[in-house]
Amino acid sequence: MTRVTEATKRSLLALVPLVLIAACRRDTPDVREPLGARVAGLAHPVLSTHGARAVPASTTSLPPASYSADQAARGAQVYKATCARCHPPGQLDGDAFAVAWNEARVSTLYTTLRNTMPQDKPGSLSDSQYVDVIAYLLQRSRVPAGAAPLAPDSVALRGLRIAVTPRTP
Repeated sequence: MTRVTEATKRSLLALVPLVLIAACRRDTPDVREPLGARVAGLAHPVLSTHGARAVPASTTSLPPASYSADQAARGAQVYKATCARCHPPGQLDGDAFAVAWNEARVSTLYTTLRNTMPQDKPGSLSDSQYVDVIAYLLQRSRVPAGAAPLAPDSVALRGLRIAVTPRTP
């Protein structure tokens, strides 16, 4: 029977952060399917292009989400600095975003992002940064900007739905 000494355990534990740091410093983006994309029972996957989903009746009466152009610009900066290393622009917005998130509550998207992203440190952004990234994704997905920014308030976000403008032929 092999015994692992405390010194060996400490040495192995010291390697864990180095491996995680090395995994985050890739020269090419990670284009694997995002976390949660195929989790059974997840109502709104992070990214789904596998057919349309049913629109929950409870959201159709909610007002559509709006954001400010300044907020989307801040979100673009956060996205470029934090998200784009794994999710190049175009992967999580546009048609893919519309299929996965149109008519969903903004709070569901917020909770999903906060609980799963960034993949190496979920929950590490501020509430405002997560909401700014949502504003950026909305902008890239043809949701028109308004005068007021999205509030980083889970109660307020629960009362709004994502309403992607259909693409005109």
